[in-house]
Amino acid sequence: MRIAVIGWGSLIWDPRDLQIEDEWHSDGPMLPVEFARVSSEDRLTLVLVDTVALQPTLWVLSRKPTLAEAVRNLAKREGTTDSNIGRWSSTDEQITFHVQVRTLIGQWAQERKLDAVVWTALGPKKPNGENGLATEDELIEYLRTLVEGRKALAAKEYIEKAPTQIKTLFRMRIQREFGWSDMSHSSSK
Repeated sequence: MRIAVIGWGSLIWDPRDLQIEDEWHSDGPMLPVEFARVSSEDRLTLVLVDTVALQPTLWVLSRKPTLAEAVRNLAKREGTTDSNIGRWSSTDEQITFHVQVRTLIGQWAQERKLDAVVWTALGPKKPNGENGLATEDELIEYLRTLVEGRKALAAKEYIEKAPTQIKTLFRMRIQREFGWSDMSHSSSK
């Protein structure tokens, strides 16, 4: 099976034990991603958000031979459960995530003759830990509270290392307000 893993954040520069081929490709599906999740490590991370502009993602082939194994492998890397991993299969019509995302991924995958695709399907999370979308102002204020120390460095690193092709309006605002720049050096073709 040809199974793709779609990425737009730390999977690109920190795959850890994710069993993937060596090279990320920059022609992934256009998906609605934004810096909208305060993670357990206090970083502001990229996640799927229904209401934002589409962004070009990256992809790589999984080394796992089955969709179930690819799902488990990505869930392990992300420190989550299988239910938070989106999936598309050329033989399964079951919707496992937002219809628009699944449709975009399905069309993209069929063009590349892929058998299956997996991606992280975590949603937005507010600075107070509640699921849901915070306002940009709330997230900027959250980043301001991290001005010093290890948490601030981790937040800055994530935003700077995110693939340069992810050019959201909010990322540009963060860069203006904090002086952070793109540092992504992901290998892609």
